Amino acid sequence: FLYISRGLFEKHKEVFSLLLALKLQLNQNVITTDHFDCFLKGGAALDIASERKKPKAWIPDSAWLNVIEISRRLPMFKDLPDMIFRNDNAWLQWYDQEAPEATNVPEIADRLDTMHKLLLVRSLRSDRTMIVAKEYIGEVLGQQYVASHPLNVETMHAESDERTPFICLLSMGSDPTDQIMGLAKKKKVEVQSVSMGQGQEVIARKYVTTGFATGSWVLLQNTHLGLKYLQELEETLLKVDEVNPEFRVWITAEPHPKFPIGLLQMSIKFTNEEPHGELG
Repeated sequence: FLYISRGLFEKHKEVFSLLLALKLQLNQNVITTDHFDCFLKGGAALDIASERKKPKAWIPDSAWLNVIEISRRLPMFKDLPDMIFRNDNAWLQWYDQEAPEATNVPEIADRLDTMHKLLLVRSLRSDRTMIVAKEYIGEVLGQQYVASHPLNVETMHAESDERTPFICLLSMGSDPTDQIMGLAKKKKVEVQSVSMGQGQEVIARKYVTTGFATGSWVLLQNTHLGLKYLQELEETLLKVDEVNPEFRVWITAEPHPKFPIGLLQMSIKFTNEEPHGELG
């Protein structure tokens, strides 16, 4: 889990944990494919003109179609459309809450487990879905799968070898240079750094060749501006006969559709975002 999640951006870590929890409960037959499908798609396949008319204008069409879908596929919600028709003022009050997931659901609050609460919130107030997802993940997998795990470059280094690149996927304000330099200082290793761009391939090639021989580290920054050299680097790492076992190459890049897939697959990937205080 940690190996994969450290290579994802914060918002994708949340989705990964949620999918893991859903898959686990599917395999345990705690939930069914109907639960999973309703969560993923809701009522997106339904046509508002062909379905039962919604009771009041406050319910968005998309939310009403979600309600229709879960009422058809999940026994817990089979009477939900009738409940909303019968008691629409109470449901409107719940719907209008800033945090409806923290207040009692009209009529069925005492029957809702976390999975069904997640489905109900996703159906009517999709903007709050990931808030309830946090509760669901914690219940199914444990709080350690909800909490943020700070980047630990020393742990990553211990998992690597001289032919395994490190790739940091950059986002706003996420430069890992200080952590890399701090680790190098601790290990008493020299780091040769170059910011990639036009004409910088010659310098990068020289630093890598030196590193192969001496065990120094190479930091290739902003490599989305020098993708051509990365293809060369991949081949070099695979084919070169001798590499000093202390050598490491660190690569930073913004996500790019033409980033060499082979290099990604052979690397240890990580991000360095500030953890979010709340899922969402």
